[in-house]
Amino acid sequence: MFEFPIDNLLDEQKCYTLLVEQFHDGNLKCAHCGSLDFRPHMKKRPPIIQFQCRACEKFFNVFTGTVWERKHYTCSQVIMILRGFTKGDSTLSISRELKVDYEGLLNLRHEMQDLAFDRREESRLPDQATESDEMYQNAGEKGIAHPDPEDPPRRRANKKKG
Repeated sequence: MFEFPIDNLLDEQKCYTLLVEQFHDGNLKCAHCGSLDFRPHMKKRPPIIQFQCRACEKFFNVFTGTVWERKHYTCSQVIMILRGFTKGDSTLSISRELKVDYEGLLNLRHEMQDLAFDRREESRLPDQATESDEMYQNAGEKGIAHPDPEDPPRRRANKKKG
């Protein structure tokens, strides 16, 4: 996704600059008509600025036209949520860490997953054969023999009480 130093995660202005870079390729323009001629209108949640386009007179900000539109997260929360999603953190752990609504965050995650699915590359792989690596699961220390040969670990683990 993107490289972002950890020490910048709490700086709202640096997070805002990164979001403009990632969402708009560094050039913020009107989300409705694409005009570069706009003026600042309101700054209720610094550093997020609400702009008004001089061409179409509509209002927009850095989140207009994205899944983040009409969501009220700070810029640093957006970065942390994206970071958590890409790392594979659970929605519950992210919502607890950032103290945000779990249901809203879960809906946002599903919306982003749906967008990713809709925009996936559907062309076939160029190779005729595909290799996959084996998955290794470490279930404990290797090389340590179980002391009781009559009661191997698998039998002990599968016993059901009652």
